[in-house]
Amino acid sequence: MKLDPISKYAAAGTKLRLNRFSQNLRHAAEHPGDPKAIHDLRVAIRRTEQACKTFRELFDPASVKKLRWRLHRLMELCAAVRNCDVALILLDQAGVTTGASVSRLKKTRAAAAKKLSRRLAKERLKRPPEPAPRSHPKEGEWKLDQSLESNLCRLLPGLADEWFAAGKAAIPAQASYQALHRFRLQAKRFRYALELFEGFYGNEIARAAGVLKELQDRLGAINDCVATITILGRDRRAVAAVSRLLRQRKAALQTYARSQFVPKKLDWWKRWLAQPAPRAA
Repeated sequence: MKLDPISKYAAAGTKLRLNRFSQNLRHAAEHPGDPKAIHDLRVAIRRTEQACKTFRELFDPASVKKLRWRLHRLMELCAAVRNCDVALILLDQAGVTTGASVSRLKKTRAAAAKKLSRRLAKERLKRPPEPAPRSHPKEGEWKLDQSLESNLCRLLPGLADEWFAAGKAAIPAQASYQALHRFRLQAKRFRYALELFEGFYGNEIARAAGVLKELQDRLGAINDCVATITILGRDRRAVAAVSRLLRQRKAALQTYARSQFVPKKLDWWKRWLAQPAPRAA
């Protein structure tokens, strides 16, 4: 089947992310006790999922559904391990290194790691299915009678608008942790979507990625505290210690975010994203 240029680009970009996912999966299977290996696998899963979402109109829905189900199941098992790792690290940073919560987390982590290790051993023997291109791509966001550059010029500035709207809602001191969580997910999706088209944006892509990663890290640090407090339950000593970290991290985020979410910054993002350059061969 002969593909149009945009579907061809989508298939190639998604395949690259599947290859990276396979590499990270094998590494995690070999080192299931390494928190970094688990983190890297989670990131590879998210990048693959974003490729499927970005190009969803161009792929056969059944093949995408099959792939995303496998990725989702694996992500759940990874999350169970990583949540324990994060909680133990936070408690250590807060000065809580002993006690019932620490012992319980270590036991929970060991059980979750066994389940994940079994799943990784099975998954590493399977080649993840590549989403099949549609024989007749669905016309929607992607206009197949236009160049990829024209599509990016039209679509990506809108992603910047969505990201800024989520950011402005999360900046106020009274913003809920649910708003911060939505903002974190939006930042991830925006960053991983931009990565799919980095060849069109030259050196400025590093600047943009740096801003998004900084926000992701700050938002992730807050989310880690919120998740850990939920895990700790009624352990008042441990909850109080993590809550202090949470307040500090939220205040630091608000200071940083106020410098980023101003009209002139949004203007830069939209102007830059509306000017993709022809990709180097």
